[in-house]
Amino acid sequence: MFRKRIKQIFEPYMGIPIVKYAPNVNFFGQESKGLGQVRGNGSLILTDSELYFEMWWPNRSLRIPRQIITKIETPKWHLKKTKGTPLLKVYFINNQGKQDSAAWIVPDLQNWVSILIGKF
Repeated sequence: MFRKRIKQIFEPYMGIPIVKYAPNVNFFGQESKGLGQVRGNGSLILTDSELYFEMWWPNRSLRIPRQIITKIETPKWHLKKTKGTPLLKVYFINNQGKQDSAAWIVPDLQNWVSILIGKF
């Protein structure tokens, strides 16, 4: 069912070197958008220049240039939500110039952390 959606998300990255990707991650929201966000599945793509997430449904996306990432953590909670497993939590400076964060359940968490910590 979501194969077509995943293909659509990856199409703009054809020909662009991808450092790491996960076609199916669980998004726990963006801190600045508050507690009322819907948690949902989507695809996460890391290139040399950005971390990009796009939700399968509803169609939402988050683009984080790598140069604005300030910290990486692996808590079990984000925005008062948990599934009891460590999350990839990325802190960054948002468009308003303020500290923000977003979190996901990702496969191969420690590898994501190692790659991201090595690049900021």
